[in-house]
Amino acid sequence: MNTKHKILFFFILTFLGTAPLSAFQGSSAAKPFHPGDGIYVSTFPDSNSFLNQVFAIDDRGYAEFPIVGKIKVTDMTARDLSEYLKKTFKIYLKYPNVYVKPMVRVSVLGGFIRPGLYYVDIDNSLWDVVYMAGGTLLEDGIEEMRWQRMHDEPDDDVTPFFERGTSLRAMGFKSGDQLWTPSPDARTIWDAIRDVMPILTLTATVWTLYNTYQRDQILLRTVR
Repeated sequence: MNTKHKILFFFILTFLGTAPLSAFQGSSAAKPFHPGDGIYVSTFPDSNSFLNQVFAIDDRGYAEFPIVGKIKVTDMTARDLSEYLKKTFKIYLKYPNVYVKPMVRVSVLGGFIRPGLYYVDIDNSLWDVVYMAGGTLLEDGIEEMRWQRMHDEPDDDVTPFFERGTSLRAMGFKSGDQLWTPSPDARTIWDAIRDVMPILTLTATVWTLYNTYQRDQILLRTVR
């Protein structure tokens, strides 16, 4: 190896050793906040801080924070936002620790113990979401669970994702997606049939009695 090659090799090693990790990340990793998502902020170990909560991101990419109002967060990296919050709320922080991470909105509907609307870490698994909702009411609730987006089902069977612990990010989950499983009190076609059976039975009985009466009248006229 000649001198020029040695110098070039040295500069490459120096660059790789000093370049920040963000230089090797894609744009989606550098700017993780998206319209419609949420931002989880933690100031641990100060658990009583007013910043300890989830802040919603509107459809324009703004999140509203106390005192300062709305801030465009979709153009910021997680580190940018963390540093901004530390600097802006410095006098209100007991400890110089501000941790932020993106969250997605998930609607958990139907036969779950605690159905509702949740902000969930995009790197959590489907198992974590079901755990958060308390599990399913039916024994086969996992097998019957459906993942819905705008009335479409991105995948008919989500059981493999549940069993493997696949993250919501790897699944392609987006804010507004829904998880649904049947509820024990959900009406089925058999419930509808059971409701109308008394009416059908009464109608058939009245019709039979009427026909019997008409037939008897005809027989009486014939005998006379």
